[in-house]
Amino acid sequence: MVVRTVSARHKILLVDDSALVRAVVVHALSASGFEVRTVEDPRAIDAAVAQDRPDLLLVDATFPGVSDDTLVDAIARHSGAMPVVLFSDRPDAEVKGIVERSGARGSVPKDGATLAERITTFLAAS
Repeated sequence: MVVRTVSARHKILLVDDSALVRAVVVHALSASGFEVRTVEDPRAIDAAVAQDRPDLLLVDATFPGVSDDTLVDAIARHSGAMPVVLFSDRPDAEVKGIVERSGARGSVPKDGATLAERITTFLAAS
């Protein structure tokens, strides 16, 4: 498999409700050369995209108090403009449904060891 290289300064918007996950992901992706911004609620995606103009949205698939329909709506508004990738430890079948309904490009497991490589693949394909 050939993986094209991507500019080291790509901007990632990470959307995750866990402060610990956000800190770990920011550290891992920053160490790989990405510029990472975060929000903790998917309802804040629109404002963050308008302000930061990310190259990729990395969105947790589970938020307390946020239905899958609300999550799908928040993601779908941006899936045509940039790669949107779900980041999850939910069962694949559940995540696949959200990916399909939202227009996201795909999903990646919550695995910090391979996250930068997986994200690079989505950026290279865009």
